[in-house]
Amino acid sequence: KFVSESASPGTRLPLESAFDPDVGSNSLRTYEITPNSYFFLDVQTPGDGNKFAELVLEKALDREQQAVHRYVLTAVDGGAPQRTGTALLTIKVLDSNDNVPVFEQSIYTVSLPENSPAGTLVLQLNATDRDEGKNGEILYSFSNHVSPRVKELFSIEPRTGRIEVSGDIDYEESSLYQIYVQAKDLGPNAVPAHCKVLVKVLDANDNAPEISFSTVSDSVNESSSTGTVVALLSVADRDSGENGQLRCEIVGRVPFQKDGCSD
Repeated sequence: KFVSESASPGTRLPLESAFDPDVGSNSLRTYEITPNSYFFLDVQTPGDGNKFAELVLEKALDREQQAVHRYVLTAVDGGAPQRTGTALLTIKVLDSNDNVPVFEQSIYTVSLPENSPAGTLVLQLNATDRDEGKNGEILYSFSNHVSPRVKELFSIEPRTGRIEVSGDIDYEESSLYQIYVQAKDLGPNAVPAHCKVLVKVLDANDNAPEISFSTVSDSVNESSSTGTVVALLSVADRDSGENGQLRCEIVGRVPFQKDGCSD
């Protein structure tokens, strides 16, 4: 017998009737079933005197907890001594799409060096669904509110949940990206699950210092005193941390010295 796990209590499953060649009080009197929490027997006697039984669902089923139920069905006659016949009753519970995918975490945090080439693995996601067949088969995708820029820089493999680099990752553009991912099964009335991936970009020393002059003298009078300002300049480096710290020096033997260094 087969029954859907979404079947409601009161659902009836007709059973095959037992045969007893005896007649009168020695003939089939009733049916019995192994005591259980899910089903009971409703034995009926139509006008012709034959008896048949229906299996009635008493409690909601859950395939993920128990996919197969096995009971002993016993047919009992009314003779003396009383005789019985038995049969093994196997009930298979059919899956319904009553479970949603589940991610291992709701928020993932990963680090990614800037300038990582296309195809670099960012994160391997894994969601599980307790249903079976199409109801448990999962597809991954970016959620609708993921920014267009994130979709340019990252891609996700629908079947495996693998997130890869697909664009130019530049720390100076952004040091943090938020990727919203959904997992949805292929069953009817599927409800998606969501998670968030935080990608922290690690700075690389990929920018050279930049020098800009605000004031510079084309010539210097030979009688100029020590301390005369010849040029005002500033230096900057777009990198962060130690990669962006600067040290200024004048190269060569020249009659000038620097006074401070700003970035």
